[in-house]
Amino acid sequence: MQHFLEHYVLWLIEAALSTWPRRRPTREQLDRAVIVAHRGERDDVHVKENTMTAFDAALAAGVGAIEFDVRFTADDEPVVVHDADLSRVFGLPDQIDRLTWAALRARAPELPHLAEMIERYGDRAHLMIELKTRGSIRAEARMRDQLSGLSPGNDYHVLALDPTLFDAVTGLPAKALVPVAKSNWRAIRAWSRTHDCGGLAGPYVFIRRADILDSKRDDSLIGSGFISRRGLLEREIGRDISWIFTNRPVALQAMLERARDRSRRQDG
Repeated sequence: MQHFLEHYVLWLIEAALSTWPRRRPTREQLDRAVIVAHRGERDDVHVKENTMTAFDAALAAGVGAIEFDVRFTADDEPVVVHDADLSRVFGLPDQIDRLTWAALRARAPELPHLAEMIERYGDRAHLMIELKTRGSIRAEARMRDQLSGLSPGNDYHVLALDPTLFDAVTGLPAKALVPVAKSNWRAIRAWSRTHDCGGLAGPYVFIRRADILDSKRDDSLIGSGFISRRGLLEREIGRDISWIFTNRPVALQAMLERARDRSRRQDG
């Protein structure tokens, strides 16, 4: 219920802000903007979240980054799934950490392994990898090994709602680590200012001008989510926020491209 209320409040605020008078983003700001497909382009009926079908659709539309979640199986394999069980997305009662990878693949064939994600998308999109839980020493070592062929901070970032989860990727440069806030933005902001990290991300409604200035000064990432309307998209880009997280990546990518075309025509 709390999750629904949070999304409903954000929807109401977005509706209001989308019609508020605003300065259009500059061409440079538009060119820097990156749409981040939060769990892919999906309707969760015909196309499920965190599946290659969902990510393929986003990338086919030109989206520059994909966000997905990682958990670990009973035999220490890193897999791409948001929930601790399969009930919401796949209608199955199984717990992820109680199935081996072979059993999980048999139960939910669409659910990807991290290695498959890296092989398919590692050179095509920026990867935003959200850790949902800690794994065993072996599981976390496997995850780090699979990421070793990519450049941290350049090819991918590791995200976490709980910054203590970053202990799972010990050895990565701080610039690759991005804490994510929800309603606890103040606490996450404070953590980011006292720990080396690559920036922060969270709901647009909590991002202040001071946060944006801090990110520019430190050359770090600041991500705004979850955006669904053109008005708010242009507002956030105009505030100098380059990473736009959304559950509507194909639609927002089209909005971004139209705004870029309009800006180029106006610049002559």
